[in-house]
Amino acid sequence: MIKVDPLYQIPDDDLVGEVLIPAMAAADEARIGAGFFSSRCFAQIAPGLADFLAHSGRHLSLLISPEIDDADREALERGTKQPEQVIHDIEQRLLADAVVSASALVQHTLDCLAYLIATGRLTVRFALMARGQYHKKKWLLRGGTDWLAVHGSGNATARGLLVNGEQMTVDRPWADGPAAETRVTKLLRGWERDWNNENPHVLSIDVTDGLRMLDRRGAKRSVPTIDDFWRAWQADHMRGLEPALPPGVVTHPPRVLVVPDDVEWETGLYRHQGVAVRTFIGAGSRGILAIATGGGKTQTSLIAAANEQDRHTGPMLIVIIVPTAPLMRQWIEVVRRFGIEPAVPSALTIPKRRVWLEELKASLTTEATYTTVVLCTQQLFVRDEGLRESIEALPQRVLTMLIGDEVHNLGAPTFLRVAPHRFDVRLGLSATPSRQYDEAGSAELFNYFGPPIYEFTLADAIEVGCLTPYRYYLHEVRLTADEFAVYVDLSRQLRRKGFNRQDDGSVDGLEDQIEHLLRKRRAVLEQASAKIVALEALLVETGVREVARTLIYASAKQQVLGGTKQLDEANALLRRLGIRFHEFTSAETGRRGSEQYLEAFGRGEYQALTAMKVLDEGIDLPETDTAYLLASSTVRREWVQRRGRILRRAVGKSHAILHDFIVLPPSDDTNEGRAILAGELARAREFAGAAENEYDPDGPRTIISRLERSV
Repeated sequence: MIKVDPLYQIPDDDLVGEVLIPAMAAADEARIGAGFFSSRCFAQIAPGLADFLAHSGRHLSLLISPEIDDADREALERGTKQPEQVIHDIEQRLLADAVVSASALVQHTLDCLAYLIATGRLTVRFALMARGQYHKKKWLLRGGTDWLAVHGSGNATARGLLVNGEQMTVDRPWADGPAAETRVTKLLRGWERDWNNENPHVLSIDVTDGLRMLDRRGAKRSVPTIDDFWRAWQADHMRGLEPALPPGVVTHPPRVLVVPDDVEWETGLYRHQGVAVRTFIGAGSRGILAIATGGGKTQTSLIAAANEQDRHTGPMLIVIIVPTAPLMRQWIEVVRRFGIEPAVPSALTIPKRRVWLEELKASLTTEATYTTVVLCTQQLFVRDEGLRESIEALPQRVLTMLIGDEVHNLGAPTFLRVAPHRFDVRLGLSATPSRQYDEAGSAELFNYFGPPIYEFTLADAIEVGCLTPYRYYLHEVRLTADEFAVYVDLSRQLRRKGFNRQDDGSVDGLEDQIEHLLRKRRAVLEQASAKIVALEALLVETGVREVARTLIYASAKQQVLGGTKQLDEANALLRRLGIRFHEFTSAETGRRGSEQYLEAFGRGEYQALTAMKVLDEGIDLPETDTAYLLASSTVRREWVQRRGRILRRAVGKSHAILHDFIVLPPSDDTNEGRAILAGELARAREFAGAAENEYDPDGPRTIISRLERSV
């Protein structure tokens, strides 16, 4: 070596060029230990590694944490599962005379990694810890009888060798004296103990076993541990794929549900959660908690689950059904806070889901206290017969609990027809559990989960301080003569079809033609053209630069009278005024990455979000303090949910503002005009009832009272 320093500061010093490349070229054996490994580091040491591999007797060993990226994992799998095919393909495509050249290492690191595994030139083992992550970083290189050690903070990755602010020590016992010899001897002894499983704190496993364990993680993101490995072994043993666990090995189940120490649920603002949990247990562990937005129904359900778990001896399965992907992500975070990494089968392919189901059943054969949590969407639960059958077949010693979030959705026939009866504990959650226009569905829902047993209303939440107080402003907008004429015509068509009652929002049991006419008539009110005009006036009055933390609910249906959709009109208005906004669509809620828009909104990068129904159920936007309801349906649940979106508490937020557009007929002396007013006033009364300004001189109650005289 031309120059070797005892200490290298990366990126200022050239550790790769001065030490690793020449040392690899001269070495007879190489051992690399790393907390993080990337095959891209092969490209950085390519000249030395190519010389190392040019000699048939030289061997490279890697002892690494399982934290590798998908590309490297796929390369390792190819090398272990298809060695002959890998050798043939890569020698044909890349290598001349089966020689791994420096250029091949630079350009084809993944293929070279697979090739080295397949030819036995590279041995990889994964290092697992009882807790935490294997995090050692060392290069041990032998030439003849002399060992060189390079060790410090840098991982075996391109960034660790070249970019990050790392520090690496170089020890050469033959040149640096007794202190270096002591350090190298200790590093070698540590390697031998870790590699050969002589260290009680480290489990070293073959690459094949490690890859199989990584495949089973599913949505789990934490670093695999020793217990994870033995549990995977035990699961395979239960399926007849592995022998019994080695003598003396005891598998420890993951943590049971534990209520976090900082959660106050029996005192303070959220003491209602303790009342709800005790009520649920007192009702025989069946029933629905009608807890308003902001009252903490997710947390309450997990506290109830933890109480059920603590009263049971043995394994427990908790299945949580949620309606949307954003809600799924919120649930994952809350379950993690309670000490368990939930299984998310919707994140798995169908073949991997089958394997996961076998492992789930095997894990619940234990006699020990063991709790597993499964999170899935309603769509997956209804569609996956294998999951439901597995639950039905569980032995009675397994305590089973079902938590239905936004449980009103589960009153649909698609769920109730297939709902397993095996669940011992059934808890429903919803701010509005009754299916407003589906009495039969509500009755079946209550028969399955139990009836509503506890209610904590939005007014209760505001009163105790769980939610922010709000002011409610009613803005009167009139239908045009043409819009009212269409409304009257649709009403007459409905009467001719035999529909003579007040429209309550229900479509159940109606003929298709009647349902179609009702939807069109409702759309006339939702899409009243005067709403966009009124919205523009309010935004201009507020001041374009002052618009912030604002939601605008608009209709995305086709206009009954033709023309641009209301949502598109609202977007065009915001563009024209120069207001920064993002349209939050239903497509975004179903894919990863949608939270980036909500986070950007929370940071103030967007002044407003426009949406239809996609923000109704459970999406947390605590920074929001203003909402404009352009499109309001006749469904009470949607009223409650949309109002709840702006009432979450946030730092610096003292109150919220809700703007509602109440549609008036050109004339109130007709039956149709009075019917319009009656429907609009029902919503206005609901919103005004909990508002701070309900009885102000110019408040909503004054407007409501005046309009009531016309009905």
